Amino acid sequence: MKFIKIKIVIIILILSSSIFGEEDVLILDIINSEKIGIESSPEIRLISSQQEIKKLLVNENWRNYFPTATVRWDRNQNVIQNSSDSRNQRLTLNVDQVIYDGGRRDLSLKAAISDLHLAKYDLRIQLNKLRYKIRSLFYSILGKKAQIYVLEKSIKRQSEQLYFGKYELHLGESAKVQVLEVENRLNEIKLQHKNAQIEHSNLHEEFKILLRLKSATRLVLKGNILNSVALKYVNLPENDLIEHALKFRVEVDRTKAAEIQAESQYQYAKTYYIPTFSIGGFYGYRGDEYPPREKEWGVNFKMSMVLGGSTIGDSSNYLSRSDNNDRSLTSSTYVNLFDQLKYKREIISSGVAAYQARLNRKQINDIISTEVKKSLASYKFAWAAMEQSNENMKLFEKRLEIKTTQVKLGEARRTELAETEIRYLEAKNAQIMAILKYMTSVAELEIATGMSLDDLGLIKIN
Repeated sequence: MKFIKIKIVIIILILSSSIFGEEDVLILDIINSEKIGIESSPEIRLISSQQEIKKLLVNENWRNYFPTATVRWDRNQNVIQNSSDSRNQRLTLNVDQVIYDGGRRDLSLKAAISDLHLAKYDLRIQLNKLRYKIRSLFYSILGKKAQIYVLEKSIKRQSEQLYFGKYELHLGESAKVQVLEVENRLNEIKLQHKNAQIEHSNLHEEFKILLRLKSATRLVLKGNILNSVALKYVNLPENDLIEHALKFRVEVDRTKAAEIQAESQYQYAKTYYIPTFSIGGFYGYRGDEYPPREKEWGVNFKMSMVLGGSTIGDSSNYLSRSDNNDRSLTSSTYVNLFDQLKYKREIISSGVAAYQARLNRKQINDIISTEVKKSLASYKFAWAAMEQSNENMKLFEKRLEIKTTQVKLGEARRTELAETEIRYLEAKNAQIMAILKYMTSVAELEIATGMSLDDLGLIKIN
C-alpha cells in the first residue's frame, strides 16, 4: 500500500512538471498568423476606436439641425430691512431653432461624414500593411529555416570528407595541408550555420513581437521553401492591372474623401461673416410659491455675426403674462470686441489644406499607375531571377556530384570538393533568396493593384 502511494505521488509530480514546466508551443500557418496579428494589433484597435468616435461626431452634427430644448427653474429671494421680503420662482421650457446659418451646418456635417470615411479607408490601408508585414516576415523565417537545413546537410558531407582526409593522412596518402584546408572550409560552413541560427532566432522573436505573443511562446511555422511551396507565373497585362488598381485601390477613395473634407472646412471658414438667425420661445409658470401658478410665455428672434474679428449680436423678445394682460417687448445689442481674430488663420490654414487635397487627388492616379508598373516589373524580374537561380542550382548539383565521384576515384583532391561545396552553398542561398523575392513581389503586386493577398493564386504553401 505504501509503495502504491509513493507511485501515485511520483506520477502527480511528473504530470505537474510537464504541465507547468514546458513552454507554450504554437504551430501556425500564414493564414492563422495574419488572424492573430490583426486581432492583437493595437494600431487596428486604435483606428477602430477612432472610427466609433467619428460616428458619434456625425451624430452630433446631425443634432445641430434640430431645435434645442431647455428646462429651467429660477429661484430668487430678496431680504429688505424695514420692509417685506420678496420671493419669486420661475419654471420654464425654452426652445431655440437656427433657421439660417449660411450653410455652415451642411458644411460641418459634410466634413464629419468625410472624416468618417477616411477612418474606414485608413483601417483598410492599415490592414493591408499589417498583412503584408506579417507575410514578408513569415516568408523570411521559412527562408532562413531552409538555409539552416541546407547548411546542416553540407556540414554532414564535409565532416565525412574531413574524416576520410584524416584517415588518408594517417595512412600517408594525403598531405596535412590538404586536411587543414578541408577543415578550414568546414569551419566556414559551421560559422555560416551558427549565424543562420542566430538570424532565425531573431526573426522568430521579431515575429512574436509583431503578433503580440508571449515571449515564452515557442513558434513552429508550417511550410518549407524548398519542397512545400508551389509557385506559378501568369502573364498579366499592364493596362488591366492599372485599371483594376484605379477602381479598387483604397487610396483613390481616400483622396476623394480627404478633398471633400478639406474643401468643406475651407468653405466653412470663408462663411465666417454670414449671420446666423434663430427663433425661439418659452412657456412656463411664475409666482412666489411652489409650485408657481401664474402662466407666462414668450418668443424671441436672435441674430449674430462676425465682423472685423468681433462678434455682433442682437435679440428681440416678446413676453406675455397674466392671461395676456401683462405684455412686454425688449431688445438688446452687444459687441464682443476682437474675440474672433482666429477667422483669418482658419481661412488660410484650411485653404492650404484644401489646395493640397486637390493636388493629391489629381496626382493619385499617376502615383498608383507608377506603383503598378514598378510592382509588375519587379514581379517579372523576380520570376526570371528565380528561374535562372534554379537552372544555376541544377548545374551546381551536377558539379558537386561529379566532384564527389572524382574524389572517390582519386581523380580530384578533397580540397577541390570543399571549394565546390562552398560554391554550391552560395548558389543554394541565392536560390532561396530568389524564391523569397518572388513570393514578396507577388504580395506587393496584389497590394499595388488593389487586390486582397492571395487573389492571384500564384503561391500555395502546403
